[in-house]
Amino acid sequence: MESTPESQQPSAPLRQRPTEYNGIRVEEVDRQCHELRMLLNATFVALLLLSVSLNLFLGKQMRLIRAKVSETRPVIQRMQAEFQKKEPNMRNFVNALQSFGAVHQDFLPILNRYRQVVPQYFTSPVAVSTAPQGSPVPVNPAIGQAPPSATRPPAR
Repeated sequence: MESTPESQQPSAPLRQRPTEYNGIRVEEVDRQCHELRMLLNATFVALLLLSVSLNLFLGKQMRLIRAKVSETRPVIQRMQAEFQKKEPNMRNFVNALQSFGAVHQDFLPILNRYRQVVPQYFTSPVAVSTAPQGSPVPVNPAIGQAPPSATRPPAR
């Protein structure tokens, strides 16, 4: 059997495409579809322009920040070197203030204000006694025993 184009087509006649459906003409639908495509393309172009302008703005800002960083880097490095040189003196000063505060209790409230601001420079509170070195520690009568270290540690 030969297969011809006529034999492959259905025997029923082709129906024509409707030009109107419930009062809406096909030409109107085609026009609306075309307008929607144009709006979508315009939106894509606007989005593209927005993203390009945002990238240009961010690139400019990045260049400005890099220039500022390269200007301030030597200043910051010099400040860091000065701080590292002076830090041992600051620690010694705070230790001296703590020792002074241990002897003069009225100075402790002033010193405690700064303990929260710069805690890395404060060591644990040093107990300073006016008793002579090596003297026995008094026994607490309520407990009946002396603390673990029975003698006072030598003063620093």
